[in-house]
Amino acid sequence: MKLTPLPLMGAFHLHYPLYNAVSLRDLVAATNPDIVVTPVLHADAFEDPAWQDTPELALPLAVVPWASRAGVPVYGVAVPSPDPDAKDDFRRYLKAYPRILKVLNEVDAILAPLRNLLEAPLTLPRICSEVLPLFAEHQHRCEETFGDGPATDWLRERSQEVIARIHGLGAERVTLLASAEHLPTLEAALDPDIERLDPPEIETSEQAYERSLLDLAMQVTISEPGNVIQQLRELDSAEAHYHEANLMFANGHLAEALDLLEHTSQGDFSQPYFLPGYLLARLGLLRDLAGRWAQAERAYRGVLALEYAPSEAREAAREGLDKLSTAKVEEA
Repeated sequence: MKLTPLPLMGAFHLHYPLYNAVSLRDLVAATNPDIVVTPVLHADAFEDPAWQDTPELALPLAVVPWASRAGVPVYGVAVPSPDPDAKDDFRRYLKAYPRILKVLNEVDAILAPLRNLLEAPLTLPRICSEVLPLFAEHQHRCEETFGDGPATDWLRERSQEVIARIHGLGAERVTLLASAEHLPTLEAALDPDIERLDPPEIETSEQAYERSLLDLAMQVTISEPGNVIQQLRELDSAEAHYHEANLMFANGHLAEALDLLEHTSQGDFSQPYFLPGYLLARLGLLRDLAGRWAQAERAYRGVLALEYAPSEAREAAREGLDKLSTAKVEEA
């Protein structure tokens, strides 16, 4: 078996123009995998659309859609913790034992450089050379000091089981996508039958550049929104229109934002995975603010009728409906 490991960076992909979700997708494609595996998801994850609420947003945003189009199977190989609360409980219990707590704090200090490091616009080489070694050293020290148990959430034991599950799939070329925090322990669990391959070097694609602009716009609070809006208009996609409207809304142009979302909602806004829920929730709010309450209610109910919508969109829709309901009662 030939295995290429790639780190997942959660929401930080939104802040890394050269290692965003599309960059990762392109890397996965370049590994030419027979299968893609990830311990972020359970084996039956794809039976429920809610899997898309994973914090590892690169999976639903780019990797899994690409794999589906390319006919490359994606397998969830997660091994659940025997006690999901054990790690937090362990740290809480240590507060009663200052001497041991001091040791734990010394171990955790290994990760101190991460705060500033993760805020930099990281590339894959920097993640591999600077981020992963910190996680590896922290895991090693924690296990050395407290054992592979509640303090580590049995990470080494579970990593060995993950590798066994990958073996059981019987594929020749495998691409492994795991959180950066856990990837070093997974790599340490590789057995001699597995040949570890380095990630390929690729050129940044036009779609990856576009993704970096969309990711920037998603942050809303940016220094020069006018320039970003102009660039979004050049993309002319449903997601670009949604972000453009959000920037307009954030800068006080409510009527223009509403007009844009009304127009966008008349076309295809089914992708990416989060867009239907977010767009309808924002459309509901803008209609509400414009006094178009019946239309706002339809938009909010549209969010809740979707097979999948991000939890934040559903919560916004419920709050909007509650507000409209309260207003009706007060008027009566």
